[in-house]
Amino acid sequence: MRDLIIKNVKDEGYKVKNLNRFYDPDGEHKRSFEFLKKEVFSPYRSGEGQLTVNFYTIMPGKSNYPYHRHFGKEEVFYIISGKATLKTSKGDIEVKEGDVIVIPPNENGGHMLTNTSDVPLVYLDVDTYSASDVVVYPDSGNVRVLAGEMQKSFKLDSEVNYLDGE
Repeated sequence: MRDLIIKNVKDEGYKVKNLNRFYDPDGEHKRSFEFLKKEVFSPYRSGEGQLTVNFYTIMPGKSNYPYHRHFGKEEVFYIISGKATLKTSKGDIEVKEGDVIVIPPNENGGHMLTNTSDVPLVYLDVDTYSASDVVVYPDSGNVRVLAGEMQKSFKLDSEVNYLDGE
């Protein structure tokens, strides 16, 4: 049985996450996906619980992740400070300090935060745990399948017959 967790996040450091450096070392992509992440709790690491809790900081001109939507987990963002543009399936929305964004796990849940201000954007991200997830990236036509330790990316148009190779 899991214990109550109390963490003072003010005393913990953030980890720099630069998706471009990892996935795009040759600099072929136009956007900069770079942020600071402070992990509070993760069932992916502990093996227990149903919520992932993280704090993010996005510097001016940067985005957190490419525009995407999940089909296996729901997310909630609480904007602590700063302003950003939230790209959604219904268009761009300006979000600011105090806003709460609830992102459903379906076609209406497309999202990408971009800091369009001149100060850091800080937000809390709480999402439901899912042992598997399918993430669609509408702008690139990519799909990412996550199941346990497996993480694979494909093009949406690369479908094969269900019995291919069986």
